Amino acid sequence: MNDVELREILSIEVTVLEFWIEQSWIVPDMTGGEPSFRDADVARGQLILDLLDRMGVNEAGVDVIMELIDQLHGMRETMQDLVRAVRSQDEDTQMKIFRQTSARQIG
Repeated sequence: MNDVELREILSIEVTVLEFWIEQSWIVPDMTGGEPSFRDADVARGQLILDLLDRMGVNEAGVDVIMELIDQLHGMRETMQDLVRAVRSQDEDTQMKIFRQTSARQIG
């Protein structure tokens, strides 16, 4: 979707979207030269609005929260890669990894 569509969905002004992009709270895909937004950007925008308007979080707080969310998503992707890598191993190796990680959780 383009910026006009995103702004309509979120009911925000041009300057608000420009600020969010400046802050890297929303990062449009610039493939093709024009900014393009995904459903995930709509969800991020809704979260930003909730944080600012409904929860009273200030801009510095939104910075921290969005950075933490991005870190969590990055860790999730890393964990998915790790799970795929473990699943590609033979059963003995998978069991060794399982036992090693289980021992850390218990001890």
